[in-house]
Amino acid sequence: MGRHANPDIRRAFIEFQDTDTPSKCNKVRCQHCGYVRAKNTTRQIEHLQECQAYLNSPDAQVHIAQTQQNGGPLESTMASQQAPSQILSGQAPNPNLQVHRRGPNTKRPRDGQPIAPNLPMHPHQAPSLTAHLLATSSRNFTQATQQPFLSHAGCGSLAAGPLSQWLVQDGHYQRGYIRFVGQLLAKIRLPQTQNSQFHPMYRTMDLLISALNNMRREMQFFEITATKYGLVLGQEGPTPITRALLDLFVSASGSSASLLEGMVVLWGTEHCYRSAWQYASSFSNSMSTPSSDSHIVALHQALIPNWTSPAFSKFVDATRALVDELANITTTRDGKEEMVRCEEIFKQICWLEERFWPDVDGMGEEDETVRLGPAALGGLDGANFPGPMNQNMTPLNSQSLTGQMSGQMSGQGTNGQMNGPMNNGMNGPNINGVPMNGNINGNMNTSQMNANDGTPGSEGPSNFGPMGQMTQSS
Repeated sequence: MGRHANPDIRRAFIEFQDTDTPSKCNKVRCQHCGYVRAKNTTRQIEHLQECQAYLNSPDAQVHIAQTQQNGGPLESTMASQQAPSQILSGQAPNPNLQVHRRGPNTKRPRDGQPIAPNLPMHPHQAPSLTAHLLATSSRNFTQATQQPFLSHAGCGSLAAGPLSQWLVQDGHYQRGYIRFVGQLLAKIRLPQTQNSQFHPMYRTMDLLISALNNMRREMQFFEITATKYGLVLGQEGPTPITRALLDLFVSASGSSASLLEGMVVLWGTEHCYRSAWQYASSFSNSMSTPSSDSHIVALHQALIPNWTSPAFSKFVDATRALVDELANITTTRDGKEEMVRCEEIFKQICWLEERFWPDVDGMGEEDETVRLGPAALGGLDGANFPGPMNQNMTPLNSQSLTGQMSGQMSGQGTNGQMNGPMNNGMNGPNINGVPMNGNINGNMNTSQMNANDGTPGSEGPSNFGPMGQMTQSS
């Protein structure tokens, strides 16, 4: 019996070959009505559903009774309810065309155990350096991006002094940032390729060029914002933390550092900056009434929206994706050592970012007593800074100051005002009017102490300026 053979059809039709057209397929003749057509099982079934001679025959009655007992489809009943034209036009299902779907894999091997079903294959995900850095320094990152300065800025209770201090230090950061990105551009080696827009080195170059353009717009944005809202900006020099950040820029873009290390610094500072201002923005809803203070208005109308904008977030995300791609394609002999240096760099960024924000008290006013103790100063006596900042650093302690200062000393005891030059060279951080807690407790006004690497001896604000699209210029 051939494929799709139906005993009812074989009994109802006689198969023959037309002698006039021997090359064509066989034909069949209905034994009940004499209808002749080409052999086709589906069309033969449809003919029987319409053939009144067949439907009135004993064979049809027996077939209907069998299908009712077996619970199968009633061909004659459906044929009487549904016209063939509806079946052919697709308006009604053909009862003789049944689709048997494959069930679960129930095949059994020789040992009698069922074969395990095919599990879906998840796409391979390349390792992410940035995710690793955030996971290993999650606590430091949280401390760096959730400071009281930011919460007071979001609540509208920040005083004008700390905001002005931050704006001044961020200006020093912006100028150092330009040099930093320029040095990273000098590290790029561009190969000859036909599809340069897809090559990672060309895309890195495009991102760094955009970073320079965005930073230039940010500098203009600061000038316009200060003029529009009447913000008073001083002429203070960079604080020790700002100098340490600028030194990090120089170290990460120097000849001994790789392009990946420099890109980690770029992404790390920008990601901290975005997360910090997003944290500040989360407090904006707690403002009961809008403040009329010009610096608060500037924060909520210009500064906070600028670094929480979709354009800046898009830039930070693009930088992160590029860092992960460079980490996966960069092949060096000391790849493991390079990853360790990246970890140290990111920890140092979090350390500096935490101390970048000006110290404020519970009322949002400037608080100068928070980090004046020896421990808060970062441990000047044998300080241990994370990352490259601890290299080539001569510890500074109060004992080394003894016998090295000459000049005129006025006042009582060791708390007097020391006005005079410093004759002997000292290795340590620059100290500009910062009180020293040691054997000598006074203000050093005319001394200039040059460190090997500019590492700070006290904590103060740093600045991590972003490079988002500066659209809030009005």
